[in-house]
Amino acid sequence: MDLLAELHRDITNFLSTSGYTSGYTLKFLDRRLCQTGDVMIRHGIESELQLDVERLVRESREWKLPIERAMLDGNTGRLWIQRATAYRWGLESYRQRPLHGVGCERIFFVDEPPTGDQERDTNGPPNALTLATFRANALRKVLRNCFTYAGYQLVSEQEVKVNGDQGPRDLIEIAVVHRKTRGGTEQQSGAKRIEILCGPVLHGADLSTADDYIARRSNDMQLIAQHKYRVDLRHMPYSHSSIASLGRSAAIVDVLQAKHSSAIDMRRGLASSTISSSKGASFILYNYARLAALFEKYETMRQTQGYPELPSTVEGLDFTLLTEPDEWQLLFVYVIGFPAALRQTLGDGMLERMVPHRLVEFTFGLVSCLSKYYRQTRILTENRPKLVPAMLVRLCLLRSVYHTLDVLLNLLGLEAVTKM
Repeated sequence: MDLLAELHRDITNFLSTSGYTSGYTLKFLDRRLCQTGDVMIRHGIESELQLDVERLVRESREWKLPIERAMLDGNTGRLWIQRATAYRWGLESYRQRPLHGVGCERIFFVDEPPTGDQERDTNGPPNALTLATFRANALRKVLRNCFTYAGYQLVSEQEVKVNGDQGPRDLIEIAVVHRKTRGGTEQQSGAKRIEILCGPVLHGADLSTADDYIARRSNDMQLIAQHKYRVDLRHMPYSHSSIASLGRSAAIVDVLQAKHSSAIDMRRGLASSTISSSKGASFILYNYARLAALFEKYETMRQTQGYPELPSTVEGLDFTLLTEPDEWQLLFVYVIGFPAALRQTLGDGMLERMVPHRLVEFTFGLVSCLSKYYRQTRILTENRPKLVPAMLVRLCLLRSVYHTLDVLLNLLGLEAVTKM
């Protein structure tokens, strides 16, 4: 369920009945929501925006995300959503897959052979996977995952050959290439072809293959786990495979968080052009493991200390107890906002404008907000009547965040870590 898309439609309809059929922008905000509002309406003409706020609040009571109050200032309007109702709908909707592509185009991925000098590994062993090919494979995989999750129909090369020219109008060929060809989006063999440019990976002689880089990142992740998170991975079960998995995840994040057409410079060690803007894969996986440990601990408390079972639905929960700004940020921007982020990743209706790095940015934003909230808020409390209602509603919120983060890890191709 895409609640933001529904809210966009509801507000657009209200503006239309208020005499504003065009000439304005509608934006969902993502920071300082308590102060700035959740939605901003800006009229393009420098004239006062005139809306009947009372009618807006009254009519929006029928919406899934009703408006609690609004503030008009010149040509700009700011709307605040009624929180308790939004929590109810948001925590009911997150399990429903956002099927944007049902009944739409069929997607066919073309496996393009590497081209260009930067794709040929002259230093490593024969048939070694180069960093440029590793990056292209990561891009192709995340796009496949996103298309599948969004409800598009992916077809194989064999299916295309068997069906021949049947239904070519709804078939789109996606090719991840290192050099675009002329007419990359023109019709070829009856199908529309879209080329996604994969930028080069610059590296020195000491880092010639993807295996070299993954090994280096595995060592980095092991050191981060020991010194920052105080976890010695060497003493964990299946430690060798766990460390290798963390290295692969780190390498995937490194090559995906840069804009797909930009160059990545690894000549100074890590992907320095992209790593500086984030805390890396370890931050994502640590926060996922943190949530896994939280729910495992609560289940133990439930079995041994008589804590109540976590509700499977929102019935009976008091959402007025969720008063922290970060709680609303987690729900509105990341749980409710996930389908919109997925749409933007796939070009927001224009596949030629796909931006795979948008999904990595969204994931980092979620775990940053989660980490801040987790540090500042006590989630598990004593099993007392006055404390349990707030604990349960917070756990239900974090369950929706956990589910959203789990989906994001799967889309990005990262192997989840439940203990760290």
